[in-house]
Amino acid sequence: MKKIILFLLFLGLFYQQSQAQDRFFVIHAKDSIHGKPRFTSSFGVNMKLNGYLDLFGGLQDNETFNVGLINVFGTDDQASLHIDMYQTQLKFETSLITLNGQQISAVVESDFWGGNGMIRLRKAYVETDHWQIGQNWHNFGDEMIWPNIMEWEGPPSGVWQRVPHIKYKNTFNDKRYIYEISLEAPLNDYTPYKDLEPFVQETDQFTPDLTAAVRYVEPWGHLRLASVLRHIRYALQGEEDSFAGYGFSFSGLYSPTDSKDNLQFQVIGGKGITAFMTSIAGQGYDGYPNMDGTFSATPVFGGWSSYEYFITPQLHANAVIGYTNFNIKDASRYILIPDQEISDIYLNGQLKHEHYYGIFNMMYDPYERMTIGLELDYGVKRLDGEGSINQLFVDRSQSRDAMRISFGFIFYF
Repeated sequence: MKKIILFLLFLGLFYQQSQAQDRFFVIHAKDSIHGKPRFTSSFGVNMKLNGYLDLFGGLQDNETFNVGLINVFGTDDQASLHIDMYQTQLKFETSLITLNGQQISAVVESDFWGGNGMIRLRKAYVETDHWQIGQNWHNFGDEMIWPNIMEWEGPPSGVWQRVPHIKYKNTFNDKRYIYEISLEAPLNDYTPYKDLEPFVQETDQFTPDLTAAVRYVEPWGHLRLASVLRHIRYALQGEEDSFAGYGFSFSGLYSPTDSKDNLQFQVIGGKGITAFMTSIAGQGYDGYPNMDGTFSATPVFGGWSSYEYFITPQLHANAVIGYTNFNIKDASRYILIPDQEISDIYLNGQLKHEHYYGIFNMMYDPYERMTIGLELDYGVKRLDGEGSINQLFVDRSQSRDAMRISFGFIFYF
């Protein structure tokens, strides 16, 4: 405790009144190189109150509005109110100028979303003009886009994974085009749904994901095309093997130069990439065994779009829609769980899995650096399956919707 107090007092010695979204606590070196301080360090806090009132849909125990976690066979629609500060973020940043004028930046960012208020590492990386090494947003996603919403799961097809990586970036002759190539740590995290068993069992991964992306930048925003190639190991009935996954995403942001209004979007598709999509990430659905005795990567596609409109400089509204679909065909086996004690095992079947997502909110900025928001969240999860159970053909469709009111405030300093 004494160390924390001394640290805050130390930062207070270097307190500076800042402009825009600069941090309040900033340290500058007294000496300079090429007219710039030799180093600049800052500490900042993004304080967030996260409140949510679940009206129906069975997401009472989930801090975010994750449509994928709706149990289509569930019946608990009891209303539930939760309020916490766990999404508050702490951020340390340092920028160092070398003797030859090169800039080296470092970021460490954490929040309290590690379970019951435990601290969790979000980002930790070092970056130069061309290289980034450490943990940051996965290069298959677009770190420049995020809908301005109160709930922090985001649209079901969004790609917002953070993993350790090594990334190289540069420009072509036309500086508006920026390319990025990276090796990303493989994802290896299975948390199954309550209504659908994973198609495979978890096993160790040893091959990094390879990504490549090109971003086109203009004063009005950007467009970005990204790709990923994966080697995925799996375990099934005591045996281990592997298959390939690949995917593409196209995303962008448009904001008129004379306005803060903005339009954002992302479209994603591929095979064996469910691990990246926020509502189905890490749940073991990247691939499945098919009827001819081989293994298939699961086809998946989805997309989302958001629009933010500023009614006044302080009052703004956001609308977001999203959709995700993964569809398995000729599967040798999959399991639905309509009852906690009895499962339905489908042989030689097909399964279509869909998520729908919609949000509307109003936000008000009473002061600089502070935003208050009220939001309506609505989503639907649908499972359409068919196959043989005990040599009897069964065709089953089940869906469930959920609704939540999210509210809170964000204060930056």
